[in-house]
Amino acid sequence: MEHFLMDITVLVARLDESYTVFGTGEFVHRAREVAFRVTSADECGHRDGTICTECAPSWQMDYEFDEPFPFERAQRVTVADLIAAGRVRVGDRIANSEFDVTAVITACGGLMLPDGRVFTNPSAAAHAAGASS
Repeated sequence: MEHFLMDITVLVARLDESYTVFGTGEFVHRAREVAFRVTSADECGHRDGTICTECAPSWQMDYEFDEPFPFERAQRVTVADLIAAGRVRVGDRIANSEFDVTAVITACGGLMLPDGRVFTNPSAAAHAAGASS
């Protein structure tokens, strides 16, 4: 596996940043491509721009990676899955202290930001919160 990692230096992923505007139902389709530099766990910052065996499972929760993908594939868990499992409830508030923004869990399994945009992708909601703060 280590040799295969050396052969792939950059992975391309897509982040679905689509959202629905609360109240109007308007759907805005938006996607962004992101490049991740493959690195060893010792050199990885586990932040935007790098990926290793340790952080690959968490990046897969929100990003879709092209093949070949040199890491074990992880099962994606959505907000709707968390609602169904009883881990969160509709109306719960999720705070992001990094951006001083609180999102509300919606019945459709989304996260509604204070401006009324509802994202089904938590990372997209966090990026949007950061851009608006």
